[in-house]
Amino acid sequence: MTSAIPAEPADAHPYVFADSGAEERDRLRLLARLLDPLHQRALRAAGMRAGLRCLELGSGAGTMAEWMADQVGADGHVLATDINPAFLGDLRRPNLTVRQLDVVTDEIPRSAFDVITCRALLHHLPRREFVMERLAAGLKPNGVLVLIEPDAGAAVFGAPEQRDFWSAWCRWGEAEGIDFRLGRELPRAVQRAGLDLRDVTMDVPFYGGESPWGVLYRSTVQAARPRLDAWIAPGLLAEFEDLGRQGAHPMCSFGWVAVCGRAADAKAVRSR
Repeated sequence: MTSAIPAEPADAHPYVFADSGAEERDRLRLLARLLDPLHQRALRAAGMRAGLRCLELGSGAGTMAEWMADQVGADGHVLATDINPAFLGDLRRPNLTVRQLDVVTDEIPRSAFDVITCRALLHHLPRREFVMERLAAGLKPNGVLVLIEPDAGAAVFGAPEQRDFWSAWCRWGEAEGIDFRLGRELPRAVQRAGLDLRDVTMDVPFYGGESPWGVLYRSTVQAARPRLDAWIAPGLLAEFEDLGRQGAHPMCSFGWVAVCGRAADAKAVRSR
């Protein structure tokens, strides 16, 4: 059985970054390199093990899909999905399937997965509460939902120009339908979706100069630059880039919040 899917919501915004091309591939690979350790810790804490059936949404460069496939082994299975799976074509695991999927409009099987996970995806989506309910409905009894999202408001630290830039960046995000402060809302969102909140952690990376995090954030800003002109003054953008390259001040731009929610067990489901 699959959940009923309404037509695409009228308030949907297009994805603001490129979904193909070498530069976007490299940006996603760097994001994976930096966030995979947090994601893997969260999944291990949630009980990742052999034999599970897993769904990953917004699989990006595919590194977590491959890791999960290795964890669940021959008796398990991983379904890796993306709205544009352009960077997933090289994935080769007998227990891994790649599929194009838009989580807002496409069907998700109900009660089908032991683990559903996504990272840096929900903050781009319209109707997030609706999406959360659909993800919760896709879990088997006692299944887990593991989410990782940014929270800029909880973590900006650095020179005044840095703070001014990221404040303007968040205002631009709101205009585009993107919530760069979503991380703090995840625990309540998991509970509203009917799941038992099991774990919440937050990584706050500090960086400077040409460190990997510095390169990631500058490349992310560069990827969005064609849409930023109305929201961020050219002088502030130049100051942000100069400060990032100098590395004279320790900075952090986003915290990354990992949340795990668990569905009710079979006995509790039958008693409802």
